[in-house]
Amino acid sequence: MDAEDELAQLRQRMDNAQQLANMGDYDWHIPTDTNRWSDQLYRIYGYEPQSFNASYERFLSMIHPDDRERIQALHQHSYATGEPYEMIERIVRPDGETRYLHSNGQVVMGADGTPERMRGTCIDVTEQVLAEREREAAALHLNEVRLRRRQAVEINDNIVQGLTAAVYALELGEAESCRTYIEATLAAARAMMGDTLEEIAGGELADGDLVRAEAANLDPAGGV
Repeated sequence: MDAEDELAQLRQRMDNAQQLANMGDYDWHIPTDTNRWSDQLYRIYGYEPQSFNASYERFLSMIHPDDRERIQALHQHSYATGEPYEMIERIVRPDGETRYLHSNGQVVMGADGTPERMRGTCIDVTEQVLAEREREAAALHLNEVRLRRRQAVEINDNIVQGLTAAVYALELGEAESCRTYIEATLAAARAMMGDTLEEIAGGELADGDLVRAEAANLDPAGGV
């Protein structure tokens, strides 16, 4: 096997490996605006391998419009500092599908200290991103269900029972007791709202949070 055949085999093995990992690589020559993409990177973007030169303008046209400014800023920072970059970017394929890529790169400076090349890799992480969003949505829904259940318990214990006691006191002609029950019920309602807001701001209910440590106290002297 001559050197050319061996190199062709190595390239094929590399392409097979990149397809398995759903990863592509690029090497952009900045002064000439020519970009070498691996075959798999073209596939990730939804194109046939080596079907065009991915100039920087062409590359930006395939980025989701809401991400372009952020990506350009990251690249400019890397040009200026020589620091590597890493990001999650969205691309839009020719068929309109949006994909998520985890991209990283390194700027190579020329002898005069100006950016000469940018090399890096891109991994299609769309499935992982969407799965994580589904998990977050499920967790949020569970928290909302727990919060509503707790609110129902608190309303029954602190408000319904308090108002029921106030009605009984009123029917018995005990105006002072009725007033006390109402004031205690309103105080409990305000406290419940405060607890609810704290939970919405970042608390998380655990199993058993909806069980009262003790029964509601309807004694006017002890509060609700």
